[in-house]
Amino acid sequence: MNTDENDVIVEVKTRSRGVVNPSLVRWIAFLVISISLVVCTVLCILAIWQFTESDAVWRAIATFIVVSIATAIFTFVNEKLG
Repeated sequence: MNTDENDVIVEVKTRSRGVVNPSLVRWIAFLVISISLVVCTVLCILAIWQFTESDAVWRAIATFIVVSIATAIFTFVNEKLG
C-alpha cells in the first residue's frame, strides 16, 4: 500500500459514525445538559433564599440527573452502535 491508501484507511477508521450525525448529537447533548444545569442552579439559589419550596429543588436535581444520564446514554449508543 502506498501512503494515499494508508491516509484513506486512517480517515475511515477515525471518522465518527452514528445513526444521527454524531457532532449534532454531541452539540444537542451539551445544550440539554447545560440548560438543565443552569435551571437547577437557579432553583437551588432560590431555595437558599427561600423564594421556592425545598421540594422543588430536590425534584429539579433528580430531573437534571435523569435528563443528563439519558442524554449521555443516547450519545454513547448513537456513536458506538450507530
